[in-house]
Amino acid sequence: MTQLTPGEQRVPELLNLHWFGYQREAAKKYWSWLNALGRQAGEKCLALDLLFSFVYGGAFAANLWWVWATVGRPFHPVWIVAPLAMILTADWTENLIQLAQLRHYVPSNEGRIQSFWIQMSSCATMIKLWLTLGLYVSLVGLVIKLIASFSERHLVVDAAE
Repeated sequence: MTQLTPGEQRVPELLNLHWFGYQREAAKKYWSWLNALGRQAGEKCLALDLLFSFVYGGAFAANLWWVWATVGRPFHPVWIVAPLAMILTADWTENLIQLAQLRHYVPSNEGRIQSFWIQMSSCATMIKLWLTLGLYVSLVGLVIKLIASFSERHLVVDAAE
């Protein structure tokens, strides 16, 4: 369960949703917004997210690979594998750093959060979010190409009859 700090009426934005990065102050604000149980839950979520990366990464890879193969392999597969590997690496980096920094966080001694590591986590977050957006756009483009080629195939078959 979370609790608002005195004077705080708005829930701070989750660290992993900052498209343009975040600073040490954003991490302190978010973690101080959580009570001790909330921070423990945050640690568990970060640890579970390390495993979840394999689930969403595998599902994403399978979808991209299937559509890519179905539309006739229009480009080298490294254009799927490399960004996906970078996304998963960035996600792991982000989670591991946040997990380590959250374990250092103690409300009475907020100075233990290290700015350098928060910046590294922030960079990993931006890389993950922007590359994921790029892969989603690529997937949509491939699906549109699949639909267009499917329509063309039906037109050729219908014209032959």
